[in-house]
Amino acid sequence: ICGNGIDDNCDFQIDEGCNVNLNVKAFLQGYYAGSGLMYPTLSLQGVSADPNEMDTVYVQIRDQANPSITYLSIPAVMNVQGNVYVVVPASYNGGSYYIAMFHRNAVQTWSSAPVTFTSPTTSYDFTTAATQAYLDNQFEVEPGVFAFYSGDINQDENIDITDQPILEGDVSSGLFGYIVTDINGDGNVDISDSPFLESNVGLGIFSAHP
Repeated sequence: ICGNGIDDNCDFQIDEGCNVNLNVKAFLQGYYAGSGLMYPTLSLQGVSADPNEMDTVYVQIRDQANPSITYLSIPAVMNVQGNVYVVVPASYNGGSYYIAMFHRNAVQTWSSAPVTFTSPTTSYDFTTAATQAYLDNQFEVEPGVFAFYSGDINQDENIDITDQPILEGDVSSGLFGYIVTDINGDGNVDISDSPFLESNVGLGIFSAHP
């Protein structure tokens, strides 16, 4: 049995059986299509031919006592069901850490509390309740289903008036493709992206984390 990576099998070489397979589920407000699915944004934006891929996110592992310490920042593709899978090294097995999630136009969102990592598999589902996120910082996209707020275009941890000119400029330019201002993920930057941003600016949405 591996505990914190100091088993005889793990001292001098990596034993794949000691690693933690971390499964995280989350939805993004702007990309949510309904019925537990998001749009295949990478396909719609011309990046991927795989209809099961949604977009790239970063999964960060943060210290529970000093959350400013980032141990890992792992890029991974989230699928349309909201699932993302990453492998965490054996040295983290048995420890407790905050899970912080980052996406290019969503507010960074953290687990409500530190999560204990246990080999072989640890799962965390943000979608089941607002309380799964730190300080309940999620939007209810349909009854009982929750998602990260969309619209933090400049990634300053706030959805505010500084994001609006960026979107308005790209709408005026008629941009399409893999563009951060495509908040609804349909491949075009147009007025259909504006309601998400305007609503969240009105709500004063910002990132909540310890």
